[in-house]
Amino acid sequence: MTSTLNPVPAPAAASKLGPTKSDPIDFRSVMIGRLAARMSEVPRNVVRHLLLPHIPAEYDQNTSKVAGLIGELIAASSKNEPLAHQSSSESDQSISYSVAVSLRWLFEMEKDFGDSLRSRLVLKTLMPLYLAAGQGRRSTSTRDTLTMIRTACMLPELNRLTSDGDLSTWVREHVPANTDPIESILKSFQVDLALMADSFWRQATSKNFGTSVASVRGFEASVLSADKHRSWWSLAGQLCAQRAQINVPADLAVGVIAWEKLLDHWQRLSRTIIGQTDDSNIAEKSLASGPADSSQIDTTRKQVSGETKNLEENRIANDHRFVEIRSGRDPQLSSNLDQILQHCKNEQGTMALIVTKRLANDGENHGQGFENWQSRFIELMDAHGEATNVRGFISGDGELSLVFQGVDRAELGQWIRDSFAKINLANEDSSVATAVALPLVAGVAMVNAPSRSFKIDQLIQSAWRCLDGASKQGAGAVKTIEVY
Repeated sequence: MTSTLNPVPAPAAASKLGPTKSDPIDFRSVMIGRLAARMSEVPRNVVRHLLLPHIPAEYDQNTSKVAGLIGELIAASSKNEPLAHQSSSESDQSISYSVAVSLRWLFEMEKDFGDSLRSRLVLKTLMPLYLAAGQGRRSTSTRDTLTMIRTACMLPELNRLTSDGDLSTWVREHVPANTDPIESILKSFQVDLALMADSFWRQATSKNFGTSVASVRGFEASVLSADKHRSWWSLAGQLCAQRAQINVPADLAVGVIAWEKLLDHWQRLSRTIIGQTDDSNIAEKSLASGPADSSQIDTTRKQVSGETKNLEENRIANDHRFVEIRSGRDPQLSSNLDQILQHCKNEQGTMALIVTKRLANDGENHGQGFENWQSRFIELMDAHGEATNVRGFISGDGELSLVFQGVDRAELGQWIRDSFAKINLANEDSSVATAVALPLVAGVAMVNAPSRSFKIDQLIQSAWRCLDGASKQGAGAVKTIEVY
C-alpha cells in the first residue's frame, strides 16, 4: 500500500462502525472522503440518482431492464405496507430507476475486486429490499439500500487512491470470506467507509450541483449498525453460494422470506446488470420491458388481492385435528394442557406451548372459521416433530395453539420459521412481486422440569404475551421464552 492509506493498529473504538466525533477515525475518514471527491469520476447523473431518487429522469433501455427487476422488489414490499403508507406508482418507478442506475455504476466500478466479491458486495446493498419483500417497510428498506450503495461506492474510490489498485488486492488476499470488507478496512486502516461516504457525497453534491447535501430536498440517509452490516453480508454470501438452506443471523429479524424466489430473482438481476440475458429470461410480471406505468402496478396489486381473497375462501371447515376454544382463557384449553403438564412433571421433561396467528391487514377479519394456513402449519410441524395425532386448539380469533414435548427451544423456533417459509413457498409464481407472504407470527412459552407448584396458566399467559410481542415485530416474527 502507498502512504495514502497505510495499515495502522486499530484502537478499541474501531470495533464498531460509526465512531464518536471525538475519535481520530472521524477526521481521517472525512479527509479521505473529501480527497476522493475532488478526484472523483462519478458521473453527474449517478450522483443525482443516489441523492435524489424520487425525481423522475430520462430512461434508457438497458437501465430500464434492471429497473424493472428492482421494481418487483419495491412492489412486493409495498403490498405488505398498510394502505395509509403505500406509495404512488410514479414514486416507485423513479426510485427503481435510481437504484438501477446506482447499481450498474457500482457493479462496473468494483470490477477490480473480482467477480465473486463484487457480486456479494452488490447483493449486500440489496438485502434490505429483498427482506422487505416479505416484511413491508418500503421507505426504510429503500433508504437503507441507497445508503449502503453510497458506502459501497467508497471501496473503488479508496482503491483509486492507492497505487496499482493495492486496496483491491489486499481485500482479496487478506479479508476472510465471512468478514465484510467495510469492517476489515475500519479495523486495519482506521477508515470508516460510512463517514467517508458522507463526506464524499456532500463534496460531490457541491461539485456537481453547487449546493450542499443538507439543502437537497428529499435526501435521506440511514445510520446502520455494525450488526446489520454483518448480517446482510452473511445472507449475501449464502445466496451467492446458492445455499439450499439459509442460516439467518440470530440478530436479524427477517420475517417470512421465500429464499428460493429471492435467489432466482437475484440471478436474473445479476445477469441483467452485466447484459447476459434478454427479455425472454425475465418473468412476464416483471417490469423488465421498461418503466411501469400506474396501470401496470395497479393491475398487479389487483391480481395479488384476488389471489389472497381466493386463499382466504379456501377454508377447511371440518379438520378433526382442531379443538375449538373461545380464547386463550378458555377453561377447556387450560384443563387439556394441565393433563399434559402433570405428565411432564412426573417425567421431569420439557413442555412447550406454541401460539400462532395471522396478522390482519386494515379492514380485514381473519377470525372466522378454519383457514387453510392453519391446517398446513399443523402438518408441517407434525412432520418436524415426528409426532402422531397432533391436535391444535383454535380460538374464535383464528389463533392456533400446539403443544410439543422434549424439544429444544431454539430448535422449535427454527421449525416454526421453516414452516412459515414453506407455507409461503406454496405460491408457484417465481416473481418476487407476486409472492404474497402470509403475515404469520408465533409466540412460544417453554417449561423445563416443572416444579410441583408450577401452574399451567403461567405457561398459557407467557405464550400469549410472546405472541403479542411477535405481533409488534411484524410478519414472520417468532418470540420465545422459558418459564420457571
